[in-house]
Formats: sequence, structure tokens, C-alpha cells
Amino acid sequence: MRQFYRAVLLDDDHRLIGYVEPGAQLEEHAWIGNHGVQGVERLLSVPARVVWARREFGRENLYEVAASVAPLVAPEHGCTGRYIVNHDQCGYVDKAAARENARRRRIHPLPILTAEEGTELHALAGAWARDRISVSDNVPEGFELWKFDIAELNQFQ
Repeated sequence: MRQFYRAVLLDDDHRLIGYVEPGAQLEEHAWIGNHGVQGVERLLSVPARVVWARREFGRENLYEVAASVAPLVAPEHGCTGRYIVNHDQCGYVDKAAARENARRRRIHPLPILTAEEGTELHALAGAWARDRISVSDNVPEGFELWKFDIAELNQFQ
């Protein structure tokens, strides 16, 4: 069954800020260079709680609740940072270290690490869901590098 996703941003108190529709299935948009994911990155110049919410038919969840507000307009132009920084877990991922897969694409860490609970893609899926995330060219002092070397996604979507 086709799974639909929204990148949902929450404030520090877990209240809904808005959402972006980066694409339907993760395998269609969770790669470095994807325009929709880059738009979400541009919204994260300051930390916000992020979750890649998955639509679950017959059950109301964050994906459905997010539709109660207007979608965010992600900037189309501008730089995105090299590092995805988790301010709650004091960790970061270096996007430049992502490995290329057989289709010559590199899996983007942001949608995978912030995927909604129940997304069975990889052991790291959802490890950063609802944490305060930013994207930057700088890493705060004392933050630890997380290894993200996923080249292929499982086909459980």
C-alpha cells in the first residue's frame, strides 16, 4: 500500500506550526538534492521539532491533524547546511557522508531520522522524531556525530 508523508513542524511546546508536502512515498523524495526536502531544510535555519508524519488510513494521527492548518511555504531558493543538528540529543549528521546507492542517489537523513513511529525502514528510522532539529554549516561544540550510512531503504512502506 502506498504511504503518504508530510514533514510536520512543531514548536517547543509540541504545538503545530505547519507542514510541507515533500512527496508521497519516502523512497520517492528521501534523497539528497530533492527539491521538497531541501525546502524543509530551509525552514530549519532555527531549531523546530520535526516529524515526517505518515498517513494511516482509518486512524487520526499527526498527518491528519496537520491538515487543520495552512501548509508552510518552503523557500525555493537559498543554501542548505551540511549538517542536520539535533538539539535535544546533542547530535548531528553530516549529509556529505551519505553513501550513494545503486540508482546513484544518496538517502537523505532528515526524513528517515524524523519518520513517524511505526515506519519500518531502518533501525535509525524515527530516532529523532519530534526532536528540535536545525540545518547548519556549523556544529555546536560538544555535539556528537551520528553515523548515517544507509544506502537503501527497506521496502516496508
